[in-house]
Amino acid sequence: MPMWTPFDVASFTASLLGLMLTVEGLHGVSALMVLAGFGRWLYTRMDAFVLRCHGARRLHFEEAPRLHTLLAHLSIAAKVPRPCLYVMQREQPNAFSLGAAPQAAHLILTSAALDELDEAELCALLAHELAHISRGHTRRATLVAALAAMTARVTSRFGWVARAVQRVGTPAERDFVADRVAATILGEANHLAALLTRLKDRATWSGPALLSDVGLPFTAPAADGTSEAVLDERIHRLRSVAAEQHARRAKAILRRPHHRGSRFHP
Repeated sequence: MPMWTPFDVASFTASLLGLMLTVEGLHGVSALMVLAGFGRWLYTRMDAFVLRCHGARRLHFEEAPRLHTLLAHLSIAAKVPRPCLYVMQREQPNAFSLGAAPQAAHLILTSAALDELDEAELCALLAHELAHISRGHTRRATLVAALAAMTARVTSRFGWVARAVQRVGTPAERDFVADRVAATILGEANHLAALLTRLKDRATWSGPALLSDVGLPFTAPAADGTSEAVLDERIHRLRSVAAEQHARRAKAILRRPHHRGSRFHP
């Protein structure tokens, strides 16, 4: 989703205002003002709305200093500002990220991820979400999560609508891209592949997912069989990336100059 410049926004608003004045008069202007206010709320407050809907709370440095330090180092490697860290109560290890821009991103971990994953697995989980942030995926994902949360609040009968919104708003291609970027950040694709394998084994594919969680851009979604197939493809691609990384390392070692004699006497 491309970022509109202020000039683009002003031009679009002026054109829409002219159309409203021509067709509907003052009623059209009122409708435009309502839409503009809703759009401004979506852009500035939708991430806070999603966090509040799912009971996520801020995870302060004093509560998890080692985790914050890891996040700081990985953020430098990903070349993005360090996102705010949150935790939400869930029984499955997972994570997702939100934010209209990398400068205002939020990274949310489930309580099970903090309790069950070791340091290497947490690094892989953080790296994948930082990859989403660096590629600008969170803007679209946040909008989808906000729309799904609003749908779930209206009525539980529209669960299929929330799932359809998620499929349109969070395509699998973005996870493929984020996985490859995360492998570069970590320097070892097998770490993320191992994590996804564990998350897949822990996922409750047969049970219904919480409707309120359907729109969340989890690292390892567990809503239906399609998500399971996508996870298998992601793991397969990461194994291929790991093989490429190992081959490059082997070539680098072979290309090193070899000197005859001892270290001190040529």
